[in-house]
Amino acid sequence: MKTRLTPQRLLRKSLLSVALLGAAFAPAMYAAVPLDSGALADQAAAGIEEQAAGSLRTVSCSSVSCLQNALKNALPGDRILLAPGTYKGTFSSAVNGTKANPITIESRDPANQALLSGTSAGGGYCLKITGDNWVIKNLKFTNAQKGIILDNSNDTLISGVEVYGIGYEGVHFRDGSSRGILENSYIHDTGTVNKGFGEGVYVGSAEGASYNQTVNDTIIRGVRIGPNVTAEHIDIKERTSGTLVENCIFNGTGISGENYADSFIDVKGNNAVIRNNTGWRNGNTVITDAFQLHQIVAGWGVNNDFSGNTVNLDQSSAYVINASQGTEAKAHDNVRNPAGNMYKGNVTIY
Repeated sequence: MKTRLTPQRLLRKSLLSVALLGAAFAPAMYAAVPLDSGALADQAAAGIEEQAAGSLRTVSCSSVSCLQNALKNALPGDRILLAPGTYKGTFSSAVNGTKANPITIESRDPANQALLSGTSAGGGYCLKITGDNWVIKNLKFTNAQKGIILDNSNDTLISGVEVYGIGYEGVHFRDGSSRGILENSYIHDTGTVNKGFGEGVYVGSAEGASYNQTVNDTIIRGVRIGPNVTAEHIDIKERTSGTLVENCIFNGTGISGENYADSFIDVKGNNAVIRNNTGWRNGNTVITDAFQLHQIVAGWGVNNDFSGNTVNLDQSSAYVINASQGTEAKAHDNVRNPAGNMYKGNVTIY
């Protein structure tokens, strides 16, 4: 007597047959696509883990080649995790993330941060990003002419980094970059090759440079700068607008006076807000003012606001704000320790 196949039994039998057939042919199917070819090779080299169809990717790296591949082949939403250790070379990416899915590069262990080292403090950079919507966090950068450069990079966040042992400037927002953020970081020992170009943070480009000088709405907050930052701690260039500097700490030891570097911040752009920062002159006699404004281009160096800052200027004659000819500033609730010169030039107290 034959067993009657109900619809339910037919379904179970069909599924079992498919499973057995797949198991039989699986080795041949995978062998047909070598692991070391095409896109799979890039993924293997970069340590990419596909977590599920359509999901975001985690890219785990412990070698220079892996990091270079990960940067080259990044996709929106990638999270590039660096194992503890030193990655020596020049690293860059032109890939765009998105606002919803930025591309992140970070240390796997924030307590044991990976170090990106250039090849010489006399040339090159540690990391250059020319794409939008990146997150760079919990990493160290050293031994290059420039630490981190953002060129035409919009909406990129730099957080929890340490930049030191750099020949020129530590972090540079450049070439049309907008809405960049540097936060909760530590920058020291810059200008080791050229003291006059050793800014901690450089916003924009000098007049006559070949880069797009329009760098707007940059935020610098919660950053410790110094000691041994040999130029201004923050240089805000002409044709930039809307820079915000807040809750930062400036250690003036090491400011050199070279190339007119004699203040914590030099503002040449418009609409900057400098608030709730603390600066220490530490007996450095080349620091002639805490904050300076200069007009390099007519119409620039105006409408800048300074409030809630505390600057410790020793027994010097240094001013809290020195606004040179053609510039203007507003000020309130700034504190000078000890009492002394406060404002010079076109500074409106409100």
